[in-house]
Amino acid sequence: MRIVIVGGGQVGSALARALAAGHEVFVIDDDPVVADAFTTLDVEFIHGSGTSESVLARADVKKAQFFVACTGLDEVNVVACAIANRIGSPETICLVSRADFISESGKAEGLEQFGINRVLWPEAQLAADIEQVVIAPGAIDAEAFAGGIVRLLEYRLEAGSRLTAAPLGALHLPRGSLIVAVKRGGRLFVPRGTTHLAAGDKIILMGTPDAMHEVEAIVHPGGKGGRQQVTIIGGGDVGLQVAERLEKSDAVNVRIMERDPVRGAVLAARLTRTLVLNGDGTDLEFLESENVGRSDVLVCVIDNDERNLLASLLGRQLGVPKIITRVSRPGNLRLFERVGIDVALSARGAAVASILHQISGGSSSLLAVLEHGEARVLELTVSPRFQARELKRIGTPEDVIVAAILRDGRAIVPRGDDRVEPGDRILVFSTGEAVERVQAYFGGTGG
Repeated sequence: MRIVIVGGGQVGSALARALAAGHEVFVIDDDPVVADAFTTLDVEFIHGSGTSESVLARADVKKAQFFVACTGLDEVNVVACAIANRIGSPETICLVSRADFISESGKAEGLEQFGINRVLWPEAQLAADIEQVVIAPGAIDAEAFAGGIVRLLEYRLEAGSRLTAAPLGALHLPRGSLIVAVKRGGRLFVPRGTTHLAAGDKIILMGTPDAMHEVEAIVHPGGKGGRQQVTIIGGGDVGLQVAERLEKSDAVNVRIMERDPVRGAVLAARLTRTLVLNGDGTDLEFLESENVGRSDVLVCVIDNDERNLLASLLGRQLGVPKIITRVSRPGNLRLFERVGIDVALSARGAAVASILHQISGGSSSLLAVLEHGEARVLELTVSPRFQARELKRIGTPEDVIVAAILRDGRAIVPRGDDRVEPGDRILVFSTGEAVERVQAYFGGTGG
């Protein structure tokens, strides 16, 4: 599949890395220095402006299935998509950084006239991702697939966890759930029945919503009943959207801290069930006076990495059990995790994940990239030529696991005796470079 990306910055380079295998990718940027970032990738770099019709013609845009404009300038992205649409690109995705391009309903505001199919505001996607993690008690990551009938949750195991009592094969997890990966000592791997989990391990599970609800009670048995108390530090676009999302739930009490009184007044006018506090979320005395340590979740979404890190560390010192922090610079993600921040998320990362989700490759779709690119979740359609067989008779690579079979509108989390049949859609979790082999196996003749 031909994909043209305008903008070789952080979003564009991340997309190119994720899509290079199995696709024909062109990257356009007017900065020749940017080309160095793509020398090791199987992509074609074109030096020039994404708003130039002649430059777009060099990428043969009219033959592209997807056109993504993700420069740092909204106007450039809009114009590039408009030109690509006029030339003949069937699907255009436009990144914007300002709320005025998005209506209150989340739809593109007046951009349809430019032929733009999809508008993505990374901050809005980040807010949605934060909401998913907040509503999953104890989880440090959360995703939903196939319209919500399959969930993914990630946990860090505490000392004394029931899951460390025996090898996986003897744990008897709830039917409909599956541990698809373990991260230990910096190494991510697909576990086997003989794998014995240990305190400090990070585990990734996938399963049906009902089963994952049971898993939450096992992994996070100390979760208290009643409403979660959530404190948000930072009342910018992301903080406002997180509060708007959370205040719709009866299971959450929300308050938001904003040091600018003018912005605080805007928040108070927009939010109906959220307590707005005027104060500096990096001031320890202020945090203590507001009993932040009694919060179940602290969400730090100031538009500054240093201040977010400080607020997060103060929250940790005050005893908040779960901290979610916005990270603007990708290079800081691992740093935040190393100093003990439970969940570090970036708007750019959220944007990349959303675009990958939207770009489908015929019989396959890349749904999620996890653990800084170390793992992927794909949705594959099994070829009509595939010979139906039990899962235990399918020789998938060691770093691949079939996490769910989607059939007749329901999700089956398979065991060895479950069959994969032609026409099934399957969710595959992979920790290695086996993606193309898996696609060929289920999409080809099936041996």
